[in-house]
Amino acid sequence: MQLDSISWVLPGLLPGSFRGIVFHVPDATSDVGRRVVEYLFPGVDAADYDDFGLAPGVVSFSGLIVGDDYRVQAMALQAAFEAPGPATLIHPWLGPMTVIMTEPAQIYFSDRELRVVRFSASFKRIDAGVLGAVAGLSGLTSAISGVVQAATSLAAAVGGIISSVRSLSAARSYRVVSSAIAALTAPAGTARLLPRLKATIGDASPADPLAFDALMQTASALVNSDNATPAVSPAAGAVIDDRPLALPAIGMALTLVEQLSAASLDAPADADRALLLTASAQFLGQLAAQSAFADYASRQEAQAVRARITVAIEALCDALDQFSGSTFDAASTVLRRSARDLQSAIIADINETIGRLPAVLVFRADRQLDAWLLAQHVFGDTPQLIEAGYRDIVARNNPRHPSALPAGGIEVLG
Repeated sequence: MQLDSISWVLPGLLPGSFRGIVFHVPDATSDVGRRVVEYLFPGVDAADYDDFGLAPGVVSFSGLIVGDDYRVQAMALQAAFEAPGPATLIHPWLGPMTVIMTEPAQIYFSDRELRVVRFSASFKRIDAGVLGAVAGLSGLTSAISGVVQAATSLAAAVGGIISSVRSLSAARSYRVVSSAIAALTAPAGTARLLPRLKATIGDASPADPLAFDALMQTASALVNSDNATPAVSPAAGAVIDDRPLALPAIGMALTLVEQLSAASLDAPADADRALLLTASAQFLGQLAAQSAFADYASRQEAQAVRARITVAIEALCDALDQFSGSTFDAASTVLRRSARDLQSAIIADINETIGRLPAVLVFRADRQLDAWLLAQHVFGDTPQLIEAGYRDIVARNNPRHPSALPAGGIEVLG
């Protein structure tokens, strides 16, 4: 129904809509301004103030619905108010906006106004960009969960074959994973991640595919360590948990995923190949979850990680194609589809980050150059960035001396 088509019902009132429920609005107010915090101190007359940014736009309505079906309309309005999540509100004067209800609305009936239902409600405006980021994170989380569950289903399919075969396959696959982890080299920033992986794998020697999958889930969970900064500093003398940084942990896990996918192609049996791909998928899901904590320095770094994860998922899907017509065809197809969903979600998530990152510029010098002079040249318009830019130039190009950058291409984080 077009809103203009009902304006004749109540002349002088403008129509609005919330979740498709059309109503008329005699009054509407909007709260605008900034969030200011006032600090009062004993013995001091003047107060101090801090500006906490724009205040959330609160829109308040007094609306009414008139008609023979007013009770049905009231029930539909109640359902719209009780529905969770954000929704589109068509404001009579300000137009469409994305809002969410932060407090209950009131619906009124009166014996002096038959066939009329009145209501009052307050809505808080939400930035569409924030909603997109939340939706993207939710999609990534769902894709990760799908890959982990599909990998477990593939391991369960291996568990349905002859007991002697599945036990041998679990033992052989465990040895391959143990060898791959033992051959890893821990890059800087991974803290004690590699020793913890080795200790978790240990000499477990799982007896069946489900035990193997459970071990892989436990080991891969170490990659997805919590990197959130604590709100309160630890007390003096407290033992601080040495957590790995996100990017080095992702890089080391990707190396393991690549090795397991490659080893699956030389597996002696389909059951071995399935278990190795199960392990690969488990680590792939956890490193994808860790990408939310990644602190990329530049667009190029984020693009390199995105490309490497994409290639690893492609290799996993290619290896899963080898099961065509075998006992594990159905389970491998589900895992392949889940991996494709994860690929799309991780690309979308990293692309969202890339748009907010600076690019690495390449400055071409014909002769040796002083890093401090180059930092002044690049960041001279914002003097507060010169010192940080100088340190980045030195760290990024690693010259023999900061005053003698070699001629040629010099990388600068723009």
